Amino acid sequence: MAAFFLRTKRTEGIANLYTRVKKRNPYIKWEYVNTGIGVDIETWQKANRSIITWNKFIGGEGKELNVKLDRVSQTIDMLFAENKLQSNSDKTILENALALIANNEAIKAKEEIKERQKKEQERAKAENLRKQKQIIHFYECFVNGIVEGSIRYGKGSEYTKSSIQIWKTFGRYLKEFCPEDKTFDDVTRLFADNFRQFLEKKQFMEMTINKYVTCFRKLCNLAAEEGINNNAVSLKVWKERTVKGSEAKAEVYLTEHEIDSLYAMRLSGIEEAVRDVFFLGICSGQRVSDYASLNRSNFKITDRGTNIISLYQVKTGTYVEIPIVDERAFEICEKYNYKFPDVNKRDINRYIKVILKHLSDSVPSLKQDFPTTLTAIERRKEERYLSYQRRIESGEKLTGEDRHYYVKLKRIAEEQQGSPIFRRNENGRVVMAKYELIGTHTARRSALTNLYKTGLFDTREMMSISGHKSERVFEHYIRMTATEQADRIAEKLRKLKSGQL
Repeated sequence: MAAFFLRTKRTEGIANLYTRVKKRNPYIKWEYVNTGIGVDIETWQKANRSIITWNKFIGGEGKELNVKLDRVSQTIDMLFAENKLQSNSDKTILENALALIANNEAIKAKEEIKERQKKEQERAKAENLRKQKQIIHFYECFVNGIVEGSIRYGKGSEYTKSSIQIWKTFGRYLKEFCPEDKTFDDVTRLFADNFRQFLEKKQFMEMTINKYVTCFRKLCNLAAEEGINNNAVSLKVWKERTVKGSEAKAEVYLTEHEIDSLYAMRLSGIEEAVRDVFFLGICSGQRVSDYASLNRSNFKITDRGTNIISLYQVKTGTYVEIPIVDERAFEICEKYNYKFPDVNKRDINRYIKVILKHLSDSVPSLKQDFPTTLTAIERRKEERYLSYQRRIESGEKLTGEDRHYYVKLKRIAEEQQGSPIFRRNENGRVVMAKYELIGTHTARRSALTNLYKTGLFDTREMMSISGHKSERVFEHYIRMTATEQADRIAEKLRKLKSGQL
């Protein structure tokens, strides 16, 4: 093998290797033949310190370089054997041959680099596709899109604040349930069943569980539409359970008599403000996000002289016009000069129960008990109270926040005749007085149910006021009891027999 050396005073960087060629017959003497092979100067110097370091070098990181140097030596021998090097003037022939070797190595190196880059790109592409298929990653991209408005639904409508909040809340439980590396390919029936069981363990009401199951189903469908989810099974395993009456929170409405009595109450301060805003909700039949933000611009008169409330619903963006037929609505408008009190949902939910509890002394129907189901928050509150009681019975002394919260829960329990927060009937079901079940949404439910009870309007007319697009959803708002339905049917039959119908 030929000897190779460097021609540089530098101690760092890259430099080409040279070799010497000497031959007696024919006589040739070339002291410096450039091989065209570049090496790291520092590495080369270290490798050539001794036979031991050289052997170690060519057996490790210098293995490829050693192969190249062998090819240079073999090329020189071959050119002499073929009589292509006859005199000193033939040096160009040798340098061209060696340059060809160097060029081939460079081409090979470039090809290897290109191949590595291609494989890296393919790996990155596969990794990106795998990441896109990750459920959590797709969810986060989707939520960011609906928040900033770049992702829309239907014919380009933006997601409403309430819809965005539902998706965000769903995401909190999704991330708790689903590992980050799970993809849509992993969604099976067992996976879907496990998600439902996960929610059930959190003691959510069945309606809430159905809502989050629906979100997961929609997420799988959205991913399929984007070409990210190719798992057909993931589109079929999400089933909403029919909510039985015993599994749902009791939903009540205020009768006309109860509404009249509520309006006639003499109130002041925050209670008066809450009652008046709540009454506007009854007059309009809208959600709290709509009736708690009414202003003068919402009140209009049609060409035929009909007073209406017009608005775009916050939740759905649906435009509705509601005829105002209750003069008391105008009394409230005049009282505040259309600058209605600024009360939020929490204030209404809190104070309307207090107001109606006072009213129940003169309107006994508000004290009627209804079997109901506890929400997850109510259930945790009751369990916490019972836990405190067990700790006290075991001799533990509560301190700090625990004591403060226990005193608060104990006061509530005492108001419920000593029951652990919530009363039960003889069958063990939780029961609540009607006034305890009233909330912001009761205004909308009361308006639609009382409108239905008149028997004057068909479903389409009532839906034009409520803004519902589905009869199935609309009918959920009609909350007459079985007894009321029986009385209503009997009254119609009596009128029919007497010729009044």
